[in-house]
Amino acid sequence: MQTFRKSERLCTFRLKELLFSQGQSFFSYPFRVVYYLINEDNMEPLFFKDDSVVFEDNPDHLSGQLVHQNPSWPHRRVPPTALFQYPAKMMVSVPKKNFKKATDRNRIKRLVKESYRKNKSDFYTFLKSRHLRCLLAFVYTGREILPYDETENKIKLTLQKLRDEIAARQRTGIKASE
Repeated sequence: MQTFRKSERLCTFRLKELLFSQGQSFFSYPFRVVYYLINEDNMEPLFFKDDSVVFEDNPDHLSGQLVHQNPSWPHRRVPPTALFQYPAKMMVSVPKKNFKKATDRNRIKRLVKESYRKNKSDFYTFLKSRHLRCLLAFVYTGREILPYDETENKIKLTLQKLRDEIAARQRTGIKASE
């Protein structure tokens, strides 16, 4: 399973908003990792209502801000079958503040995506065994571009730390999507 398909990428605006508004985060240099866990059992009431994506508490106070960012906010529909074909959806963000040139930002994104693609299989089996789905964002906070082998080692360590965080959350009784 060494592919990184479109359906594994976190592209949906509403899922990104859900991830960054309700997700948990931790820091593992050079990444700030934001994740949001969803139980496979209760995905229907969380996401789907009238065949479109909604939130648990339906944040109407954010609608003005969301319309400004995404003009198709109330009308864009996401079919339920398109949301989770794989256990995780991932995105990479590199701040323009740290890397002014788009070529540098794109290079870092390519390195991180390739490292994730090669090392995601253990993470996927971990999520499948626990019947979880995960929204995941890697925010690159470093100030220099790391070589590929260092980036791959950092991704491995970060995914291991993420598995440990999820296992600890489940041991303490904190449910997914809370």
